[in-house]
Amino acid sequence: MSNSINKIFKIFKNKQLSVLTTKKKMFLGSVLRFVQITVVLIWPILKWIVSIEVFFQFIRMIYHWNTPDIYAGWVFLLHFSILIFLTYFVSTYEPKGL
Repeated sequence: MSNSINKIFKIFKNKQLSVLTTKKKMFLGSVLRFVQITVVLIWPILKWIVSIEVFFQFIRMIYHWNTPDIYAGWVFLLHFSILIFLTYFVSTYEPKGL
């Protein structure tokens, strides 16, 4: 008798977990869809702003190349990586349902 009750509890627990993970996936998907649509709509302006900022970081990196306490190279690498990620995100990612 207790064995069948344990099976029922396991089935109920698995269904609850699957419902929770489905709700989390739906929420994450809707947030990601909102972010992607927002970035795509402002991409022409955002691309110019981020590109100019990356160029500024590049000039700053060259100027501070031999300064020991300024990590301008790593800062440039971070900003350039963000530009590359945004370009990849806008050009290749397409959320489900669009």
